[in-house]
Amino acid sequence: MEQKPFISVIIPTYNEAVKEKEMGEHLNSIKEYFEKIGKSYEVVIVLDGPTDNTPEIVKEKIKDKPNFWIMDRKVNHGKGYSIREGFSAAHGEWRLWTDMDGATPIDNLDKFIPEFKKADVVIGSRDLKTSNIEKHQPKWKEWLGNAGNILIQVLMGLRGIYDTQCGFKAFSEEVVKEVFPRTKVDRWGIDFEILMIAKKLGYRISEVPVVWLDMGYSLVGMKGYFITLRELFKVWWNNVRGVYQLKKKMSEIEK
Repeated sequence: MEQKPFISVIIPTYNEAVKEKEMGEHLNSIKEYFEKIGKSYEVVIVLDGPTDNTPEIVKEKIKDKPNFWIMDRKVNHGKGYSIREGFSAAHGEWRLWTDMDGATPIDNLDKFIPEFKKADVVIGSRDLKTSNIEKHQPKWKEWLGNAGNILIQVLMGLRGIYDTQCGFKAFSEEVVKEVFPRTKVDRWGIDFEILMIAKKLGYRISEVPVVWLDMGYSLVGMKGYFITLRELFKVWWNNVRGVYQLKKKMSEIEK
């Protein structure tokens, strides 16, 4: 890419065919949003080895969108792996990930962009008093999410961050280069792993209220919560053992 875009939007994508309508609306809204605000952008869709016809649908949806491109991986490795891969391949001064269903609409960036001047990481939150949850998750998911967040805050040293798992987060290019290569988990634990490393490296994290609605298609069932819990303890143990080498720059680690 000849000119570095202001922002890269990374969308990890698995089996999304069931939400084809929402997918199309979300991708269209991203294009329309950046055309409206006049900021340069790219959209990186990371296909995480889908087993349905998601690749064909995505290719059809972006054929009229020159700023959109696909990383088409044939083997499923997980959300965390896809995010790490997509962020590394992106070019933007800022890099945002969002979910394909558009549960957090792209115009929430209106609240993020002012924060870019004073923070290194800006994360969307469904749990602030000024957040707007237009459609809630099932009660059991909300209860597990709230209980899990308390555990995350304690084990990850992220006290005061109320929603680590919202799929709408932005990072400066420097944070991407210094934090993302250190990450080790490949699935849903990537959210709190990134935030923990960023905070321990001294980067400023801003939590911003968002408009959010449960689209009802989540692929995260009870098994997903157990995987995330396992990754939480893995990240905690990695930190205890010094796996992340937080006293070194990535340039030193990579030598």
